[in-house]
Amino acid sequence: MRRLTAGDAAQWRTIRLDALEAFPDAFLTTYAEAAAVPLDRTATWLERGQSFGVFVSGTLVATGSLARENRRQTRHRGSIGPFFVKPGSQGQGFADPLMEAMIAAAQAAGMWQLELQVAASNTRAIRFYQRHGFEACGRIPNATVLDGVHETDLLLIRSDPPGA
Repeated sequence: MRRLTAGDAAQWRTIRLDALEAFPDAFLTTYAEAAAVPLDRTATWLERGQSFGVFVSGTLVATGSLARENRRQTRHRGSIGPFFVKPGSQGQGFADPLMEAMIAAAQAAGMWQLELQVAASNTRAIRFYQRHGFEACGRIPNATVLDGVHETDLLLIRSDPPGA
């Protein structure tokens, strides 16, 4: 497991497109939108050091991204997402250490509040995030609409203020 770099762009793009094709309702980006992003733009984004990956025999099998808020008053906050483990690699123990590494990286960078959105119907993901200290703090009705199906998202937060 490690931070992803520009050199991982092709593999990251492949796993991202696989995720969007297999689970179109689990992500805010569509397959077509992601496929239209030039590989060099993905490489630049990865070079910022915001994404992490798990590799098995040189193949990327799990990814997670972390984005820091940039304003002075919000630099203590970070957003998790997208987070994905390839179906053939699920249940093999990759997700927990990946999330733990992302939390540790966030804390080392001074981010003590992590936030994410997850479909209310995605109970497996919700349980996973709860195991890592995330708690529901709100709902976004009609967060997504795909093929006429309206989905509510839950807002989850993990907050560890210094001195608390």
